[in-house]
Amino acid sequence: MEMKLKLIAAFIFFAVARLHAAYDHVFVVVLENVGYEAIVGSPHAPYINNTMLPLGTLYSQSYGVAFDSLPNYIALFSGSKQGVTSNKCIDDPYAPNGPFTAPNLYTRLKNKGLTCVGYMESLPYAGFAGCVAKPYFAKHNPFVFFTNVPGSAWVPYTKRSNWPNCAWIIPNVQNDMHNGVDQADKVRRGDTWLSQHMPDIIAYCNANNGLLILTMDEGRKGVYKNRLFTLLIGNSEPQGAVDGTRVDQYSMCRRITDNFGVAPLP
Repeated sequence: MEMKLKLIAAFIFFAVARLHAAYDHVFVVVLENVGYEAIVGSPHAPYINNTMLPLGTLYSQSYGVAFDSLPNYIALFSGSKQGVTSNKCIDDPYAPNGPFTAPNLYTRLKNKGLTCVGYMESLPYAGFAGCVAKPYFAKHNPFVFFTNVPGSAWVPYTKRSNWPNCAWIIPNVQNDMHNGVDQADKVRRGDTWLSQHMPDIIAYCNANNGLLILTMDEGRKGVYKNRLFTLLIGNSEPQGAVDGTRVDQYSMCRRITDNFGVAPLP
């Protein structure tokens, strides 16, 4: 019964997504770990709660498909966890993850003549394939794990005036709510970073028919059940709305492929 309900919810989500006009640009911004409950209504996230939530649709039943960061990023990027259950790098001598040859958002869009680029904050240089260059971590960069994605497709993050069709923006661990002295500090850091970088992205979306997907890789365990903060902002998204449809990284990946009219990923 639970699986049937999930399938029905997914069908409704995809059906509604197809009713929306296609966006020319999709931005994917991924936060870390603190979960839905730590953000919504929090005094430590004034920009998210007072500025961003009124602009878009909050998905109140959004969940991660796994624990540990990497399998969630891989799922969002390729429609499958590719068997990943840990944060091991592709060059780990004992139990590497990948490299994978499976189709993904980059290959789907490229085959249609569209562009997909990952912008990684604190990445040393374009195509850097190392595991760690603190505060950058490869476990938050799915692009590097696929042999069919060239190194030119993931580059250091900087503010820009022009963007590809699909842009992944990944803050470093100091700014994505991963690091901090406590949970309040983590949320505060992430909210501050968003307040400095999202206004330009939202303005670009408004002027260039763009959609912003602000989500996170994983939530908290136990009673929180890996519940995520997921917010969509775009011209076709209801403003100040709360949607109770159950969604996850697979749903968001499908939303992106449907939007660009390419075949869904597995």
